Amino acid sequence: MFRYIGSKSSTSANISSLISDMIGVGTVADAFGGLGTIGAELRKHGHRVTTCDVLNFPHSFQIARIEGKAKLPFLQLRDQAGLSSMQEIQDQLNTTKAPRSWIVQEYSQQRKFFTHDNALAIAGAWHQIKRWHEAGALTRRETALLITSLLNSMDSVANTAGTYYAHLKTFHRKALKPFRFEWFPVVGGRYVGKALRGDALSCLQGKNFDVLYLDPPYNERNYASYYHLPESMSLLQRPKTNPERASGMPVGVRPGASSIRDGMTMGYLEKLASNIGWKWLIVHYCDGALIPLTTMRDSLRHFGTVQELTLPALGYTTHKIARTINHHVFVVSAATRSSSRSLCHA
Repeated sequence: MFRYIGSKSSTSANISSLISDMIGVGTVADAFGGLGTIGAELRKHGHRVTTCDVLNFPHSFQIARIEGKAKLPFLQLRDQAGLSSMQEIQDQLNTTKAPRSWIVQEYSQQRKFFTHDNALAIAGAWHQIKRWHEAGALTRRETALLITSLLNSMDSVANTAGTYYAHLKTFHRKALKPFRFEWFPVVGGRYVGKALRGDALSCLQGKNFDVLYLDPPYNERNYASYYHLPESMSLLQRPKTNPERASGMPVGVRPGASSIRDGMTMGYLEKLASNIGWKWLIVHYCDGALIPLTTMRDSLRHFGTVQELTLPALGYTTHKIARTINHHVFVVSAATRSSSRSLCHA
């Protein structure tokens, strides 16, 4: 699975069980959806899920996991390219090479993000998907599944310590494994959810859900910079890069960076809680994050009686040894909101 800071893969089952115990089956909004890990777990258990993110590459994962299916028809691709099954599409992508691609030149020859052979194969698959997309042979969900599958397969052979902010000086053993395009394992669920791209407040304000789940960024890492290559590839565009920068990061301000910074503040979380309708509010946070836990507790009390749970979880690490941290899950019921506010203003 693609390594992503804050993916919540180690706690997704706990969060899903908590929500199911609270509401049975209902509507859930994941305002900071990331790779859709929490949303996919909720969808699997019968909830109607809405997710959003400001970056396109996690948005692609969300479309595949929240809206998509494990098997899609690819009807236009069958007509235009004569590929009659997902296996034939996979075979096509695994046999196409692109030796003159910018991916090969900039991220294999100039920088050691991939071995030469893997870069040829990754570039071949990317350019083929781009051609199909530009020819109108793919639906939105088909494009998302192809991009998600490519990025997930690519990440398994990337010569990085976990993000694309830098590459390792020598090729790690995982980077020496041959690249192979594999379909991303979409689990699906009873209902088709909604994956929205944009600022959470703009996407969700005025809407009503049984549960509003907030899992904001914990630190000042710039996701747009840390995952610049997957982001560029998901947009099916060649980025303009500075050849002198070791990271190969695109030139200029990355779209979405300011929205990510906003999500790190308590004021923004309060706006979300005030402008989105919910019966239950769940805020997922961890020790040592930007917003002090005392500030989080005091602020959430304005919205109702707060119940606080603690979950042991695996923290993000670039080492073999797992790093365990405490996650705090704050639960607020809308039923206690008015009485809590009257006490606060008394």
